[in-house]
Amino acid sequence: MAYEIEEAKRLVVEAGKRLLENGLIARTWGNVSARISDTQFVITPSGRAYDTLTPEEVVVVNIEDCTHEGDIKPSSEKGVHADAYKHHPTVNFVIHTHQKAATIVSITGMNITNVYNEFRPVLGDYVPVADYAMSTTNSLRKKVERCIMENPSCRAIMLMHHGALTFGESFDEAFEVAEALEALCEKVLKDNYLRHSWAKVYSDEDKRNYFLGKNGAGQMPEAICDLGSSVRNGNMFTLTYDGDKKVDVDMTTGLGVNSIAPKCAKIHQAIYETEDCTMIKHLASPYVVAVSCTGEGMLPMIDDFAQIVGTDVKNRPWVDGDTDACAKAIGEAVDNRNAVLIEGHGAMVTGNTEGDMQALEIIMDKGCQAVVDCDIFNRPHYVPKTECFLMRTVYLAKYSKQIDKK
Repeated sequence: MAYEIEEAKRLVVEAGKRLLENGLIARTWGNVSARISDTQFVITPSGRAYDTLTPEEVVVVNIEDCTHEGDIKPSSEKGVHADAYKHHPTVNFVIHTHQKAATIVSITGMNITNVYNEFRPVLGDYVPVADYAMSTTNSLRKKVERCIMENPSCRAIMLMHHGALTFGESFDEAFEVAEALEALCEKVLKDNYLRHSWAKVYSDEDKRNYFLGKNGAGQMPEAICDLGSSVRNGNMFTLTYDGDKKVDVDMTTGLGVNSIAPKCAKIHQAIYETEDCTMIKHLASPYVVAVSCTGEGMLPMIDDFAQIVGTDVKNRPWVDGDTDACAKAIGEAVDNRNAVLIEGHGAMVTGNTEGDMQALEIIMDKGCQAVVDCDIFNRPHYVPKTECFLMRTVYLAKYSKQIDKK
């Protein structure tokens, strides 16, 4: 049964906060809607943060033609939600997420044709994947609608290179489906590793080492350099390294002002000279380190990655004793990107706000785990180059500026 409009708006706001808490979305990624009649639904607005969203900002949209009430722009994926309501008269709540495990499984392009018994009561026997098209486009809407129509009993659909769409008769059911889908996909990824490696017991560390061995890159390093994080202010940046040590560094000379600057300050100086940013952070999560150890760069497997990080990411060495040349090469590799892999040591990411840095950390970790898992699947599919370029251009021109105002 459809919700009363005020309750629907309240639940959409609550859903956004719950998705953030459960790690199924971040920043403004994804969208949520609730049916209010046979002809209308309410949906999250475009580009507004979930943690500060109010019911007054939730937008009423017409199912038939996706026109909306008021001056606030609805989510750009409103058409996908409209089609879910159109083809499922009993569906009253729809959630679109960019959840990690489901996104990674979607990259393979493979439907989950035999859902594990423990998840069947919620997900049924089958979870399909919709063919890829660039987000917010009419092509994506058509492909998702086709997938919905061809799989009328399914309440979860993976969107290739993008995320997932889940729906239910109620708020609670839609959430149950989203959470069950993520748990299912996590199990799919683990079992795929066990099947290929012949390992008897699963561990993330063993999986990363298997990936590196498979690619002739040895094993995970026992230790890595702390390359520090920094914040720039004019011709000076403050570098934090080795836990909580801090030093102010002069951009022109590269020398510490209040103490001796460590060698990694050269990396920060080189990046600031290349990239128009005010923050740099060293990422050393295990999956990011694993991918850096290959010595190879990255191409986007996830469309968020293309938007937020860049159309590719290069990999550069950091060699003690050759720090000037290495720092210069690292700085040049960041040009027109927001990340660079440092061979064997993780990655450096750049941005202008704490929100930028949080988004980059999330998407780099997800993107690097996708590299590992899809390599083990032997199905490393990439987002088409043209779409990567278009999404990156739009993100830099519009979305990143819009989010900084929130």
